[in-house]
Amino acid sequence: NEKNDRVIDSDGKKFNVPDKDIRYSMSCPNSPGQASKLYDEFCQAQDTPVQSIQDAIDVTPDLLEMAWEEAAIEDEEGSTSTMTPASFIELVHAHAATSMEKYLAWKYLQSDMSHIFFKEIKSNGRVVSFKAKTRKAVDATRDVFCRTHQDENEICFV
Repeated sequence: NEKNDRVIDSDGKKFNVPDKDIRYSMSCPNSPGQASKLYDEFCQAQDTPVQSIQDAIDVTPDLLEMAWEEAAIEDEEGSTSTMTPASFIELVHAHAATSMEKYLAWKYLQSDMSHIFFKEIKSNGRVVSFKAKTRKAVDATRDVFCRTHQDENEICFV
């Protein structure tokens, strides 16, 4: 019994799409102008390289590592906390995330650099949150990352 989501495209056509085929979803603003603006931003953001995402959400490798340390501390205290794109933005910027910030954070947290610190948590085949890796796993993953990514990655000099 497969769940379907109702999707409305930019021309107003309605489709039933299997839940497993949707990688990311966000609420649509009520006003047509705001909805159109969000749609345009979303389309533009889909092909945005990681460095541009970092700039757009004002995140550095240091902030990524700080977020991991915070999530790892919570994990050691017995709570199996996961980080969502919204909680990531709230942690590093101390404000509620906009729809686009959530999407960009979601993309950023799936980058090779983010995989040093976090593993993806899926629900119905869709990445919904991220769990902090152990320090031992982070050290091993960072070592491999830094040997295979020769460009100037700040994370390798931290």
